[in-house]
Amino acid sequence: MNLNRLKYSLILPSYNEYNNLKLLIPKLMDCFKVRNYEIIVVDDNSPDLTTFKLKPKFKKYKFIKFILRKKNRSLGLSIRDGIKISKSDNIIVMDSDFNHRPLDLKKMISKFEKKNCDFVCGSRFIPNGYSSTFFRHHTSKLFNFYVNLITNGNLTDNLSGFFIIKKKFIRNQLKKIFYGYGDFYIRLLYLMQKKKLRITEIPLKYAPRKFGFSKSKLLKMFYSYSLETIKIVLKDKI
Repeated sequence: MNLNRLKYSLILPSYNEYNNLKLLIPKLMDCFKVRNYEIIVVDDNSPDLTTFKLKPKFKKYKFIKFILRKKNRSLGLSIRDGIKISKSDNIIVMDSDFNHRPLDLKKMISKFEKKNCDFVCGSRFIPNGYSSTFFRHHTSKLFNFYVNLITNGNLTDNLSGFFIIKKKFIRNQLKKIFYGYGDFYIRLLYLMQKKKLRITEIPLKYAPRKFGFSKSKLLKMFYSYSLETIKIVLKDKI
């Protein structure tokens, strides 16, 4: 297959997710009807040696690629690096810990193709969507209300980080969007809504991670993201 004709590049940012990824990758491969995709694992130099352990396990699959980032750990920068080497016209980003379910990826791909969307976003806050815990669900829902109030946005989940987008819309804005941690997604949604893309949301049901611990500190995260939301709007008006 000509790699330049791939349809999807699935980017999996990772930090200490070997035990999850060794199980997740085969399930993700089952989400595609034909071999028109590549999987790019971007590892932030994990102490659990994610890259070194996964490479031999999946060495026969030439469409699975690995990036080992040795400096400046960052979720946003990891995604940026994955997009830079991607060979397809459409970018998929999802978590590597089973928080984002392969089942929902299947639904996302189906919606993207049937609706001919520019951008499909996962949301916990539309019917049939939900977070992994009651506390996380309702604190996140409240924070999304705040983000939309500040940015004048109308999407229901500014934090899911699970999406498919046509690469042409972000190719020239990688540095402007992809840095930091989960705040990259607030910037992405803000800028793409301004472009008036054809955006569709699908319901997500978060699943608990199978192995390891979450890197997110919820209250600290909301505080830093609140400040970043204000900065996004102020920078755009200057």
